[in-house]
Parts: sequence; C-alpha cells; structure tokens
Amino acid sequence: MPPAIIQTLEKRVTDSTSDDVDTIKTLAPKLHRSPRTIQAWMKEGKLPYFKIGKSVLFRWGDVLEKLNAFRVN
Repeated sequence: MPPAIIQTLEKRVTDSTSDDVDTIKTLAPKLHRSPRTIQAWMKEGKLPYFKIGKSVLFRWGDVLEKLNAFRVN
C-alpha cells in the first residue's frame, strides 16, 4: 500500500477506539474505501478478519496494526 494512502488513513481514523468491531459496511467508510476494496484487501491478506457464522468482522485495533506494518515495510 502506498505510504500516502496510509498517512491519509492515519489522519482520518483517530476517532475510533481499538476495541471497536466492524463489518465490511462499517469499516469501508472508516478507511474511505469501498466495500469491494475491503473485500479485495481481505482476499490479498492485507486486512485481518474473523468470521462468526456468515458474518465477517474486523477488530479495529488489528486493522490499524496491520496497516501500520505496511507502512514500516
């Protein structure tokens, strides 16, 4: 992921806590991306997620940690 995208995301996501749990529909606006992009990032292993039944969920803290790892690399 390009550094400019990560820097932009960091500026926009400071209002969420690390304990938040999101669905694709609630995560996409936080990252200013489409739900389809979130699905693509899931498939590519760029976003950590877990499933409960048919629900796909994201821990906000895990998402931030993974995005920060891309910035460091």
